Amino acid sequence: MSKFVWCVVLLVAVSAVVAECTLENPDNGGPCGKFSTLRMLTHKLRHCEKAARDVNVAPSAQCCNDVAQVDIPCLYAVFCSDAFKQVGVDPKVAITIPWRCHHPHY
Repeated sequence: MSKFVWCVVLLVAVSAVVAECTLENPDNGGPCGKFSTLRMLTHKLRHCEKAARDVNVAPSAQCCNDVAQVDIPCLYAVFCSDAFKQVGVDPKVAITIPWRCHHPHY
């Protein structure tokens, strides 16, 4: 894939995250249902840490399986959470994981 196409895809993905992060969720259960974004990060998406730090690292099969089981609004909430940023993960890189896993919504 050319660098230009990659940059456009990344720009669109980052724009989607920024837009999603600024929207409020009126559901009292939160975007991840009964689970907090911290719990989703530490229990469900823990296999994605290396891929979330470096766009050149391919997501593991376990990471892709985990991502496929999490709803997109929940993924955005986790990627935008303070806990996610505190572990040193770059949200701009993390948002590319579903795309790199060939998630059906990307």
